[in-house]
Amino acid sequence: MTEKKQFIATEPSDKIRFTAESQDEQKTVLKITNQSEMKQAFKVKCTRNDLFRIKPSTGILDYNQTITVILIYRRVIGGQGKPPVEKQQFGVYHIPAPENCTCEGAWAEHYGPPQGEHKLKVVFNE
Repeated sequence: MTEKKQFIATEPSDKIRFTAESQDEQKTVLKITNQSEMKQAFKVKCTRNDLFRIKPSTGILDYNQTITVILIYRRVIGGQGKPPVEKQQFGVYHIPAPENCTCEGAWAEHYGPPQGEHKLKVVFNE
């Protein structure tokens, strides 16, 4: 079985960690690196927009460029500070981006599934 070439690398590569303490907002960092030989448009999505914020959530990465994305967990009011029971995750999706194209333009003109995706599970540490 041949391994599929990865055009985008993420750090961390498998899990996003937050602590389960009761502060209103927690931030962590996700680094995304373009390992391909062409520009890549990316999107970062999450399972619940009411719990998480992503800054920036979209963009274009040049060859070998790395971007730092801030992931923010916001405790739900009335949730007594406890993390959600259901499983949460972030997804990083990417497609080739033509030269002189905006991120929105690249996604608008793209047909079919993304070129690649990374799923990152959310883990709440006690």
